[in-house]
Order: sequence, then C-alpha cells, then structure tokens
Amino acid sequence: MDLHVCIKIDDDAVNKIAKIITETVKKVTEIQQAGEGQQPSVTAQPVLEPSSVPVPTAPTTTPYSAQIAQATQQPVPTQQPVPVQAEAQQPPVTAIPPTVPTASRTYTLDELASAAMVLMDRGMQAQLQELLAGYGVEALPMLPQEQYGNFATSLRGMGAQI
Repeated sequence: MDLHVCIKIDDDAVNKIAKIITETVKKVTEIQQAGEGQQPSVTAQPVLEPSSVPVPTAPTTTPYSAQIAQATQQPVPTQQPVPVQAEAQQPPVTAIPPTVPTASRTYTLDELASAAMVLMDRGMQAQLQELLAGYGVEALPMLPQEQYGNFATSLRGMGAQI
C-alpha cells in the first residue's frame, strides 16, 4: 500500500522555518561553546537528505531555497554533557517587607446590592442576613460606607462576583 502526501507551504512560511532552523543551530552552538570555553566537537549531519525532499512538479522557483539548503546542511553539534558547577555561597538575603497598597477599590451601594441579589437568587438569604448582622446592621442600606470594601470581600467569599 502506497501513501502519498503533498504539503504546500507558501514562501513566507518557508522563510520563517529556515530562519528558525538557522537561529536554533546558532544558539545550540553558542550554548555548547559557553560551557568551559571549549570548542564543541561538531559532526556534519544534515537535518534533511536532499533526496528525501519532494521536488515540486510545477516549474516554480523559491527565492528561499538557498536559505533552506544552507540551514539544513549546517553541521549539528553532538550532545556532550555540560559540567555542573557548584553554587557559590552567597550572603543571606535580608527580607524586605512587602509594600502595602494605600489605595483601595471603592464600591457603591448598587454594586453591593447587585452582588447580594445574585446570592439571594441562589437561596442564600439566611447567610446574607447573618453577614449583615455581623456588620451590626439589619439591611444593606444601613451599612456604613467605610465598610463597603470589607462587605464586598465577604460577598466574594460567599461566591459573588464583584
């Protein structure tokens, strides 16, 4: 059983692929050269054999074919273990206390009421009454404005999105 696959790639994609291959080979070479300053041994192994690359049947010329050939014919460095160096002792880092934000989000009575209504629709009236009692009020309009932020946080803890 023969299976024939034809993949068509536009010139822009071919150019990007060639660029990625070239950059990857350069980076691997740089990484290997950086480990102890030695030149890595390189074995010339093309990524693609020219005979395995399908030739298009239409008489087209791809301006990037030279780049692809160059990128695929570059030598591929052989993998060699990179020695691991022991970490140097560093002085202990002094803990810096986190900064506390000075501005906080302000909420309106309408925003709190909307969030509470969603919870009420979920059948959480008793929990909302307990929450209001915890703030010392019987109804939401009686809640002091300076408690709106804390109340919004409590509503979020009950599952409201505010």
